[in-house]
Amino acid sequence: MKKFMMVAGVIFLPALCIIVLIMLWNFDSKDMTRDIKQYEEYLGEEGKYKENYCLYNDIFPNSITNNMSVEDFCYFYYNPWDACYLGYFVCQYNDSAFEVEYERLKEIKSAQKPYPYGIKEFPYELCAIYVNDDLGIIYAVADVEKCKIAYVELQFCNGFTDIEYEKIIDKQYLPSGFDVNYK
Repeated sequence: MKKFMMVAGVIFLPALCIIVLIMLWNFDSKDMTRDIKQYEEYLGEEGKYKENYCLYNDIFPNSITNNMSVEDFCYFYYNPWDACYLGYFVCQYNDSAFEVEYERLKEIKSAQKPYPYGIKEFPYELCAIYVNDDLGIIYAVADVEKCKIAYVELQFCNGFTDIEYEKIIDKQYLPSGFDVNYK
């Protein structure tokens, strides 16, 4: 019986180690796009990242329309151990489309102050916001004079993100005091 156990250990232990290494090697996954043509694939009504951590993102628009002039877009999914999501979309609307979108955002039932993560204030008028102390934030801010809206999503696990969001999101669209970096 001892010989059988030793032979089984010699055969199965290396196999088990190989399986674990393959799982760890494949676990660190990334998905990133800056191609606005992929917006609906990522954030459209049926987009693959429209719902993360049981939060449906209805702050971001479902589609890109002719009434928008896209200035910046990025979507980044990163999973080193816990999934992290970053969405960033800035566009300028024509006057009538801006009013419609602005009103849509204002009708969303948003979180109320105080906000977590050291947030003191937003750089532009805050139109809509979802916040979870452990899982992140989704918001839209508007520069009313320029008919511009910036949509930002940072979702993560355990109160911090592994994504270096300051290198991706233009600082002018981040709230002052905001800090969800892993330390």
